[in-house]
Amino acid sequence: MNRFILYFSFFFVSLNTHAAEVSITMDDFNVHEETLLPADKRNEQILAVLKKHKIKATLFVTCKHLHNEADKRLLAAWSQQGHTIGNHTVNHRRFDNKVTADEEISEIHQCEDQLKSEKNFQKIFRFPMLAEGDTVEKRDAVRSWLKKNNYKLGHVTIDASDWYVDRRLRDKLEKDPNFDLKKFKEFYLQHMWERAQFYNELSKKVVGREVKHTLLVHFNLLNALFLDDLIQMFKDRGWTVIDSKAAFKDSIFEKLPNSMPSGQSLIWALAKESGKFESELRYPGENDTYEKDKMDALGL
Repeated sequence: MNRFILYFSFFFVSLNTHAAEVSITMDDFNVHEETLLPADKRNEQILAVLKKHKIKATLFVTCKHLHNEADKRLLAAWSQQGHTIGNHTVNHRRFDNKVTADEEISEIHQCEDQLKSEKNFQKIFRFPMLAEGDTVEKRDAVRSWLKKNNYKLGHVTIDASDWYVDRRLRDKLEKDPNFDLKKFKEFYLQHMWERAQFYNELSKKVVGREVKHTLLVHFNLLNALFLDDLIQMFKDRGWTVIDSKAAFKDSIFEKLPNSMPSGQSLIWALAKESGKFESELRYPGENDTYEKDKMDALGL
């Protein structure tokens, strides 16, 4: 009996020792979309969830949303509670053939000017829509500027389409204010779990291990309502939810994939660069078209 207990204890500890780790990184900070919840309530609820779970996130701010002092006070609450403030450009434009490298750099620089007075602002940058340039020359020009100006890239390892689920949620509420929100919660949690599993398994194939993940979510109604459920789901399924600062210390974030088109999840880009996983990769990695038929069928 003692031998059995010892074996079970070892097995249980081993499972927990090797649990996948995930952090919360949140994009955009659009405090001017107020379906169902005004900006202050949305901000309050998201921050309360992070506090409840005792984790610190990184908020990548699109600076065009900072219209006035009220908006800045909402942002300041993130710094005051110990969360990292990162740069997501001024206007959230896709870095493609319509945007030059100089224009992209200007967007980063201007946003920094707006954010640098924040207590917990750090020089960490995330490309809007994870688009890192449509040519090698443009990609490398911005990478060079970022390095010269002491910026780190805030790569995503687990990408998903929470932004699309949020849009469908808001559209549904506009037509039917009494719609059962639990149906959106169920779809959202299942979608995020599926994408987390995909990128986690891909990381084991590409880099030989489970990395410390950065999960991409957005500052929106969906996460004001269900971020608590999302974090609890990861915990209930054996994952460890960690601070984003701890995640970004993983050596995976030192890598700069040379794959083109440049961008997507960091894991996706490394898989693409290797040339070994073409059958497992779709482009783009995440998109509304992948979820549309599923949500249509469920009446969402």
